[in-house]
Order: sequence, then C-alpha cells, then structure tokens
Amino acid sequence: MTKAKGTPVSSGTYISHERMRKIYSKERTLIFLSVGPILFFLIAVLEGIFGNDPVLRDSLMTSLVIEMLFVLMLLVALRYERKLSLVRRYNQIFMCDRDGVVTMKELSRQMGKPEEKILSELKWLFKHSLFCDCTLQVGGEPCVILSGESGSRSSFVNVICDKCTGTTRLRAGTSGKCDYCGSAITARRIDS
Repeated sequence: MTKAKGTPVSSGTYISHERMRKIYSKERTLIFLSVGPILFFLIAVLEGIFGNDPVLRDSLMTSLVIEMLFVLMLLVALRYERKLSLVRRYNQIFMCDRDGVVTMKELSRQMGKPEEKILSELKWLFKHSLFCDCTLQVGGEPCVILSGESGSRSSFVNVICDKCTGTTRLRAGTSGKCDYCGSAITARRIDS
C-alpha cells in the first residue's frame, strides 16, 4: 500500500496543494528557461542552413544539439503539466465516489484507459505525494482507498441500517442504499 503523504486539506479535496505548487513551479521554471533559448538557437540553425554566415554554418551541429536539449527541457515541462491535469481529474473522480473505495475498473471506465495505464499513472502520482487523505492499494485488487479528513466533505462514515443493522460506508452528508437490504440510508455529517 502506498499512503498519500502531504498536509490534509479540509476543503474537501484529495490534492496535496503544497506538492502541486512545487511541481507547478518546476513546470513554469522549465518553460521560462527553455522557450527563449529554443527561439535563439532555432534562428541560429535557420541562419546556418539558409544564411551566408560561415561561422553559423560551421557551428550548425552544435546549435542543433543545444536546440535539442532545450526542446527536451520543454517536453519535460509539458509532461509535468499533463501530470498536474491528471491529478485534478483523478481528484474529481475521488470526490464523486460514494463508498470510499475506487477500483481500477471504475477509474478505467471513467478515464477511458486500460487499468494497467491507470495503475501506472497513480503509482507515479502517489510516489510524488500529489494526493493526501487516501491510499493506493497495489496488492490484491488494486484500488484507491479514500479516508478523508474527519468533518470535511471528503470524509466517510460507517452507517448502520435501521432495517437490517448492516453497515455501509458512505461519504459524510450523503444518502445511499444499504449494501445488504437496499433500504435508503443517510450518512449525517460527523464533526469531531
């Protein structure tokens, strides 16, 4: 099991905003540091190919190699942006879950991706501590177990059915059906 690290947020989200800010800063820094040199070396490459300057023509390979390094830096920044948007999308799915357990099958259906791809993405996101108040369970049937901070929109409570005394886990402040008899039950908000 991979436990999500980070400061719990009581606003009803599973996103670790502190970690998101750090990765966002990295992404913006990489973009800032790469765009200018990409343009500069692109002009140098074009001048070397089409221009009459022998110095630029002689340094064409060097300019191309340096250009590629800055393009790779920009691609890394774009990859970070993709990861940040994945975090936001997974958080939306987690916040809509009613029982506190999100299986790879559920995520696969909602994201339109194979379960293996979903698990791979989640492993990376949990490894980089981009979620809090939830755990990635890898053994057995892989799933994300949502815990939520007590008293927040993301917390869960066990509700005992009045009709059959079965216990069902629901998000605090929501309604649902008993897992055992199907009767309507309500999870009252519990503040500790």
